[in-house]
Amino acid sequence: MPVTDEQVAWLRTYLAGESEVAQQLYDQLTGAADAAGLGALVYAAFVIAARQKFASGWARADLIKFIAQTRQSLGVRPDVFDPLVAENQLARALGEQSPDSPDVKANARAQLVLLNALVVNADLEDEAVFSLLIRARKMADRILNDAV
Repeated sequence: MPVTDEQVAWLRTYLAGESEVAQQLYDQLTGAADAAGLGALVYAAFVIAARQKFASGWARADLIKFIAQTRQSLGVRPDVFDPLVAENQLARALGEQSPDSPDVKANARAQLVLLNALVVNADLEDEAVFSLLIRARKMADRILNDAV
């Protein structure tokens, strides 16, 4: 099943910082197909954003620094995601062979938090976020088709 307009709308709303609307949209998305579509969409957007941020080359220290800055920006909620899981997810998005956590929720949480941080860090305007999501949707549809 391809990524739906509703899933794209949810991620766009989430990235815009409209948490109440994002929660309402999320509550409307239920079922395994929605979870698979959302997961693929978040992953694809995360990979694209990570590769844009670190396109000019990177070292592990760059990833660790970015993750530390992201955790610091969370203020009172630094426990939102595991920094080691986040580091491995970011390295994997950039093509490095890194261990994947067996905790699927921890992986997804790290991807979502880091995606938001990457978008904020890049200071993307609405049009650029929309473009990112169009590219991510195409990539996510390919991922979902390959999983069948």
